[in-house]
Amino acid sequence: MKENTKLNIFTMYNYEEDGVAFVSLSDIYPYNVSSSDIYPYKPKKVIIPKKSGDEYNKISYTILDKYRENFLTDLKLHETDNLYLHDYLTGETITLPVKDLKAVARINIYRDENDAPFDFMDYMLGFDIPLNKIKLFKDSESVLVSIGAQNSFTNEALQFLTWKKIDQSMFPKTTKSVDKYIIKNFAEHYYDLAIGDTYLSEAYGYRYYMQDRLYDKDSTDNDGIFIRRLIIVEPETNKVVLDTFYENDESTMLSSFENDQKNPEMGVTGKLFVDTPLVIFGLEDAVIFGCGSIKVIGNQYIPINCDNRH
Repeated sequence: MKENTKLNIFTMYNYEEDGVAFVSLSDIYPYNVSSSDIYPYKPKKVIIPKKSGDEYNKISYTILDKYRENFLTDLKLHETDNLYLHDYLTGETITLPVKDLKAVARINIYRDENDAPFDFMDYMLGFDIPLNKIKLFKDSESVLVSIGAQNSFTNEALQFLTWKKIDQSMFPKTTKSVDKYIIKNFAEHYYDLAIGDTYLSEAYGYRYYMQDRLYDKDSTDNDGIFIRRLIIVEPETNKVVLDTFYENDESTMLSSFENDQKNPEMGVTGKLFVDTPLVIFGLEDAVIFGCGSIKVIGNQYIPINCDNRH
């Protein structure tokens, strides 16, 4: 799948003790990379002032004045831009002007004051969001963030997908290129995969087909499911508009069904972004390594920047 590079989407960290949420932009910050093994990543311009040598000693720094200007310039942002916080389950968006937000360098969650002095890369770079500004949101887990001159989110709430079991013979013919990719990257498992349960869901005029592939039918670990294949079909033309898969590995974990097993729900779909086709996500979760992503109907994906420091 091709990465959609036009959208930068982020999640939030909550710092209840400080009364703020924090949006880290470190994943898109353009570091200068040197050959030094000690300090390989450096800012393009100074954004954290230092008073003694090369040491950073504070847990956090407020980025002010010329340093804030450097920070915004490095990220190609402007004081006239806005931060958009969007709850995809309700369709509600809160807009906060960048000029009103506190720019902060916060030490990442795997460091504390006992680890000082710190390297520049130990800091998460971003904006504090006062919690009283986002009290409209009941659950931060369903909030995504973007930043820029225009709001990239729609005002539509996404829809949960409700699945029903169907016969495996109803699963559409798979795409050869995706089959080859799976074989190439998971050859040691692929040939032993048995077909597990097959499901169907319908939304927005599309049919969503999902099929479990079992590596070990006797395993109690995620019911032995190794890969979950997803194919979305436009019924009128019978055209496959998305053929993809999800896997259990060191960075992702396949999602489990929620709610009543007679009407099991998993994943959300709908019109999330302006000028972008329907999306689907929530069929897998990021675990230790990496961050999640949003699949776009039409063979694209949008990474979710979560500043995962593993």
